[in-house]
Amino acid sequence: MRLLMLFFIAVNLIMAQDLYKEYIRSQVKDIPLKKAIVLGKGKKELISFINPDCGHCRKEWQAIKPHLDKVRVYIFLLPFKTFPESYAKSNYIACSKDKLKALDEVLSGKMDGRPLQTEECGLVQEHIKVAEKLNVQATPYNIVLGSYKVIEGYNPKLLEELGIR
Repeated sequence: MRLLMLFFIAVNLIMAQDLYKEYIRSQVKDIPLKKAIVLGKGKKELISFINPDCGHCRKEWQAIKPHLDKVRVYIFLLPFKTFPESYAKSNYIACSKDKLKALDEVLSGKMDGRPLQTEECGLVQEHIKVAEKLNVQATPYNIVLGSYKVIEGYNPKLLEELGIR
């Protein structure tokens, strides 16, 4: 009896995981990847919602940056209303001609404490709308394409999930 009960629990867990994966897959279809900031040229793909002032986002960037030859990252900027500097940094990144350089400057802390005089960039507002539609409220928020696994917060296992470590 106990073995049968464990079997049903395992089957239910597997079914729940499959349903969740299908749910994430359906959500990804609605994400306009053409509006993302795309970095990297690898075959592995990652959708990442980040905040320029998020310490965990910065840590994750330092882990992913050396692997841009193996991974393609679709970045959506999500500045938080309670951090006005993150809006300026997001605008700086989104409207920069060299988005990789701008993103690296910001996520490396080089722009901290510097008053950025940037214009409002419509791309940032579009990124915020995408995050709101998906109900993303914390960063980093990652979706590994292919496996459709969601990894919230900084997690060193992200590189393993991407197959690059």
